[in-house]
Amino acid sequence: MQNGVSRRGLLSAAGAVVGGVTLGASGAGPAVADPVRVPSARPVDDSGLHVLPGDGRYETLSQGFNQRWTSEPRYIQLVTDDDNAVAAVREALERGLRPTVRSGGHCYEDFVENTGGAILDVSSMKGVYRTKDKYGRSAYCVESGATNWDVYTALFRKFGVTIPAGSCYSVGAGGHICGGGYGIMSRRDGLTVDYLVQVDVVTVKDGRVEVTAAHRSDPEHSDTANLFWAHTGGGGGNFGVVMRYYFSEELPKPPPRMWLSSIAWPWADLVNRRDDFERLLRNFGEFFAAHSGPDEQVYNQLFSILKLPHKTNGNVVVSSQWVAEDVAPLDAYLRALESGLTTGSMMQVSEVGGTFLPLPEKRRQMPWLQATQTLNGSGPNQRGKYKSAYHRKPFTDDQIAAMWTWLTRDDPGVDLTQTLVQIDSYGCRVNAVAPKATAVPQRDSCMKLQYQSYWTDPAQDSAHVDFLRGFYTDVYADTDGVPEISDAEHDRTTDGAYVNYPDVDLGIATDPAPRYPHLYYKDNYPRLQRTKTIWDPQNRFHHKQSIVPIRRS
Repeated sequence: MQNGVSRRGLLSAAGAVVGGVTLGASGAGPAVADPVRVPSARPVDDSGLHVLPGDGRYETLSQGFNQRWTSEPRYIQLVTDDDNAVAAVREALERGLRPTVRSGGHCYEDFVENTGGAILDVSSMKGVYRTKDKYGRSAYCVESGATNWDVYTALFRKFGVTIPAGSCYSVGAGGHICGGGYGIMSRRDGLTVDYLVQVDVVTVKDGRVEVTAAHRSDPEHSDTANLFWAHTGGGGGNFGVVMRYYFSEELPKPPPRMWLSSIAWPWADLVNRRDDFERLLRNFGEFFAAHSGPDEQVYNQLFSILKLPHKTNGNVVVSSQWVAEDVAPLDAYLRALESGLTTGSMMQVSEVGGTFLPLPEKRRQMPWLQATQTLNGSGPNQRGKYKSAYHRKPFTDDQIAAMWTWLTRDDPGVDLTQTLVQIDSYGCRVNAVAPKATAVPQRDSCMKLQYQSYWTDPAQDSAHVDFLRGFYTDVYADTDGVPEISDAEHDRTTDGAYVNYPDVDLGIATDPAPRYPHLYYKDNYPRLQRTKTIWDPQNRFHHKQSIVPIRRS
């Protein structure tokens, strides 16, 4: 699993969650069996693709983006093709080692690290090309090690098309896409999985390790049809090792140009004007609640982020991307944001060239690929903690009050300058797809929130995790501390959490009643469980928040 819209840059793909898909050992339950003691002198191969402790590449290749997670795998196998992948999975299982897979490495939780097993690194598989799917139809193919930037540049330069995925340049396709694939073009074009037609997966079924091609047109209710559907939002680490994705020829064409805008309100002013902070959140929430329906014809061209950092960071920022030529609707949106505020905004345009533009010029137009490159950013490798929520309605008074409390509180000894909640606009074409058509069930939201904290000192791990946990729990205090699924009886404003931003505070697979299946997958979880039971009844492919097969009595 990997992320979708950027963390500390303008957006994140982020990973963007597991940097690929994760395999478990051959035991029947989620727990990992103790590795078989195999002498390290017995390599999988001698071609340079097998990295052992002591190799100069070992430390780098055993760690991903989130520096909280370190790993000492028995070895790292660099996967380059199908035969190599099948052999690597078979070898790891025969040795009793837990194999986990990395593409881009943007895993929010330790689903790849801390295993003591084998890491299968697919990042060398970066191909992006046109080919035929299993039915002989023309399709665009993306190999699982390709990064977002690999995909965007290749599809645009060769074919003039794109996928509506995340902007974080280094997130890998392997985990990002199968969690849904969300990014700055999604309001206009939908989710990446809405264009998916086939996935090639290394599976272990009935004792056979092989590559299975699962297609959208496979016979209804067939095993492979269920396997395909599960990869349209069912997250990574559940069914096998994704080798490549195929997309229909109906991939969207990007706009020739894009308008970028970024305005800010200094915390130095807002901290003394709470009414302005509250008004800004209401304006943002009310605007997107009114303009995120599936039939929206104007503001489906707009993607906007409200970034609310801790007061020690400096500024509250709204960054926007507008893909139509006529900027009048964009200007109307910016006026709507500032309606009723007494605190004046200023230009904050580090994302659009690093210079301050004079008011009232609050926007800049750039060619699409250049704008995408400008927005591309992963941020530095640091330690991090993340949480997420879908919102279907404007923020409640209690939610806004909780955000104010936590973003303005003093916490001596803890550096909170990189702690924030990022509020992404959502909906429009995303909401035009039925909740059960893909494995992504959240299809009527207007905002997606990502709670984030970054730091570098390991001694501050507990302080940052506890702060973010308290922040999140307080915002959703009315629904037992989580963004519970809305229903008619309680008229809740939220709709669960995003599988590509995993959070182990929502439970793990060994808990008696973990909350993550309900919050990530809603009513789609039973079908995912049935698919898991068909393809992996022994639960060989698993991690802390994986889908659990149905136990036979």
